Amino acid sequence: MSPKNITASWLVLYVKRQNEKKVQERLEALGITCYLPTITVVRQWSDRKKKLQIPAVSGVVFVQLTPEDKHIVFDVPGVVRYLFLDGAVAQVPHHEIETMQAHLAGKGQIDQTKYQKGAEIFLPAFDATGIISKISAHHFWVQLPDSGLTVCLRAA
Repeated sequence: MSPKNITASWLVLYVKRQNEKKVQERLEALGITCYLPTITVVRQWSDRKKKLQIPAVSGVVFVQLTPEDKHIVFDVPGVVRYLFLDGAVAQVPHHEIETMQAHLAGKGQIDQTKYQKGAEIFLPAFDATGIISKISAHHFWVQLPDSGLTVCLRAA
């Protein structure tokens, strides 16, 4: 296995919901390069507020593996399957992962005052047009029709 191979493709791995962080930790323990995009949200209970890191794309972890090594992830509890497009395992170019990381770090924020629920928006990070499904004070969710994923973006 070549875990740190930069030429390996990023694959979209579906995992059980609310197991994303555990799966990421277990994959990294095996020496697999993975990326779990997260956002910070504030949750309020009756007695306190707390900042939490939650997955930006629920139920998804990106792994960087060669096609020969892609079966290794199924030894990890919580892994469900790979995302398939046109009958093959979907591959995400490295520059799209870097762009997603930049967006989530606040370097690619989008002004949500220009958009409404149901509006179409082009996301350069995914090179795709999505439909805004939900808007909150600090985030908005865009559904990508081709992949079926919903992406949460931080608003400017």
